[in-house]
Amino acid sequence: MKKIFLLFSLGMVLLASVLVGRTLLTTESSVEPPERLSTVTVDGEAATGRLARALTYRTVSRPYPEPQNPATFGPFVEYLKSAYPTVFSRLEVETVGGYSLLIRWPGSQPGLKPILLMSHMDVVPVIPGTEKRWRHPPYDGVVSDGYIWGRGALDDKSGVLGILEAVEVLLHEDFFPSRDIYLAFGEDEEVGGQQGALQIASLLESRGVRLEFVLDEGGAITRGIVPGVSGPVALIGPAEKGYLSLELSAEDAGGHSSQPPPVTAAGRVARAVDRIQSNPFPLTMEHTATFIAHLGEEVSFVQRMVFANAWLFGPFIEQLLPDNPALIAGMRTTVAPTMLAGSVKDNVLPMEARAVVNFRIIPGESVASVTARVEALVDDERIGVEPYGFVSEPSPVASTDSFGYRMLERSIRQVVGDPALVIAPRLVIGATDARHFARIADASFRFLGVTLGPEELKGFHGTNERVSVEGYLEAIKIYYRLIRNAAS
Repeated sequence: MKKIFLLFSLGMVLLASVLVGRTLLTTESSVEPPERLSTVTVDGEAATGRLARALTYRTVSRPYPEPQNPATFGPFVEYLKSAYPTVFSRLEVETVGGYSLLIRWPGSQPGLKPILLMSHMDVVPVIPGTEKRWRHPPYDGVVSDGYIWGRGALDDKSGVLGILEAVEVLLHEDFFPSRDIYLAFGEDEEVGGQQGALQIASLLESRGVRLEFVLDEGGAITRGIVPGVSGPVALIGPAEKGYLSLELSAEDAGGHSSQPPPVTAAGRVARAVDRIQSNPFPLTMEHTATFIAHLGEEVSFVQRMVFANAWLFGPFIEQLLPDNPALIAGMRTTVAPTMLAGSVKDNVLPMEARAVVNFRIIPGESVASVTARVEALVDDERIGVEPYGFVSEPSPVASTDSFGYRMLERSIRQVVGDPALVIAPRLVIGATDARHFARIADASFRFLGVTLGPEELKGFHGTNERVSVEGYLEAIKIYYRLIRNAAS
C-alpha cells in the first residue's frame, strides 16, 4: 500500500512539474524594453475636423451587383481629394469598381515587396427609428466631450482618414519609401467587398504584385475589455474567421391550420435549426492559447496553465471557461440562426418555410466541412441546404515572427506611452476586406490604432458610434511610424 501511495505521489509531482514547466515555457514576456516615443507632429484640431466632416457623407453601401449611390460616394471621394491634396497630386491614383481607390507610392528599391494599408469608405445604415437614441445626430460629424461622433467614426472612416493623414505628413516631410506602398479604400466592405477590395486584389494579382503584408481594420488598443488585464492591450489580428450563411428550406402543400400534417414545413425547418444549434462545433484552444501566452503575467497562472496544457484540460475546457461569448467565439465555429420565414397568416399552413443560419468558421475548418456537418445533422432529404449571400473561407494565420507583425508591434510601442501596454495576437471573429488579398500577400494583419473601452465598443454597427480624439490622433501616429519602420 505504501508503494502504491509513493508511486501515486511521485506521479502527481511529475505531473505538476510538467504542467508548470509547459506553462512557463509557453508564456511570452508581457514586459518589453521601452521604445523611444514617436515625435510625430500632427495638427490635431485640423485632423479631427477632417474626420468629423467625413462622417457627414452617408456612404451606406449597396450589395453587389447594385452600384453605389453616386450622390454620396462621389462627393465623398471628391472631399478626400480636396482634404489631402498632396496625396492625390503626387501619388499614382486609380479608381477601381465604382468609387474604390487604389493609390501607389513608388519605392526606391523594386526588389522589396510592397506593403498595403487599407480601410473602407462605406458604412452600415442607422437602424430606422433609433436616430433619437443618438447623443448627436449620426451624420452631423460632431466633436464633443473629447470624441468625434457619427456613423463610420470607428467602422471605418477613422482608418481611411488616419492613413491619409499619415501619408500627407510624410509627403510634406519629403519621405521617400524604400518599397512600394499601396493604399486601398473599398466602397462595399460592409456588404462583402466584391466591387471594391476583391477587384483591387484581382487587379494587383494581374500585375504580378506580391505583398509583404496587408494591414486592415479588425484589432484595436483596448482598455477594460480583456478580462483580468487592467492596462491597455493592443490586439493584432493575424487571421480572421470564415463566413458562411446556409438557407434551410422545406416545401409543403399548404392548407388550413385546423387540418395539419404530422409535421409542417415550418416544423421541419425548426427541427433542422434545433439540431444544428444543439450540436455546437468542437472547441479548439490553439488561437486562444497563443493569445493568453502573449498576455504573459498579466493573466493568472491558472489561466495560462489551462491553455498551455490543452492535452490534459482540453476535454474540460468548456466547463472551466467563463460565460463569455467573445472568448468562446475565438475558439470554435459559431452557429447563429438569424432569419426565419413561414406562413403569411397564423391559421394558414406554410407552402414554404425557410431559415438562414450564419456560421463564422474558425481556421482549420472550411466552408465544405461546415456544410457537410450541417447536412449530416439535419439528416432530412426534404430540407434543402444552400449557401445564402457571400461566402469566404477562414484566412491563413500570419506568424507573429513575421516582418509585418514585428514592424506593427514596434510602431505601436513607439507611439503608446503607457509602460503597462501589452501586445497580443487575437483571432478576428468578423469578416474584413483583408481576406480578398490572401492569395497575393505573405501575411495579413488586422489592426486599427484607435483606443476602445467597453462603451466605445458598443458603437460598432450600433448607436452613438464614436472615437476619442486622443485615440484617433494616436492611430495617425501609428500609421506614420509603421510606414517609416517598414519602408525606410
